[in-house]
Amino acid sequence: MNLKRADMKVLLSSTLKICIGLFFTGIGTAMMYLVNWGSAPAATIGDGVHAAFHLSYGVAGIAVNIFFLVVLFFLDRKLISIGTILATFFMGIFIDLGLFIIQPFYVDSIAVPMKGIVLLLGGIITAIGLGYYVGVNFGIGAIDGMSVALNKKFGIPFTVCRWGVDIIITIVGVGLGGAWGIGTVVSVIITGPIMQVVINHMHKNVVETAGE
Repeated sequence: MNLKRADMKVLLSSTLKICIGLFFTGIGTAMMYLVNWGSAPAATIGDGVHAAFHLSYGVAGIAVNIFFLVVLFFLDRKLISIGTILATFFMGIFIDLGLFIIQPFYVDSIAVPMKGIVLLLGGIITAIGLGYYVGVNFGIGAIDGMSVALNKKFGIPFTVCRWGVDIIITIVGVGLGGAWGIGTVVSVIITGPIMQVVINHMHKNVVETAGE
């Protein structure tokens, strides 16, 4: 009984932490989206699939996630857990929530320098959110899992893996007709390094807590 309670406590705690990470990811993504200067690579490839195959944005996003989920299954199926389900099916909800929160600030009508600041802050917040939910180590979204799987399988630094995955899916997305811009470039550059710092910090805290 105690073991079951402990397992349930871990499950609930991990789920809450993942949702917190996804919430901040949604806020940051919404900030970048409302600036309208290009968003994250995942949005670019989703937009490309939408344009190339005449699918709705929702269906295109699901199709992209399913494709990468299959790839992740063969690369490292151990990365697939509750976090994968939450990221795959609830990320859109958190982005919609972020849009609901940020839209009243009329980001699209502010001065260009302020747009640049909002874009950068959005990219930073998105990367922190992604790093936080990945650092929980309780399942990872399909696209984010690609970077982790390549890092574990080949020993390539996580930041380099993230850059590689982001660049590839951006190129594919643009090739399919997806929209991109300076926001996409900013996202590619800063997401990997920031995620690495946050993930390392979370793993360090887990080790220190376990040692107490």
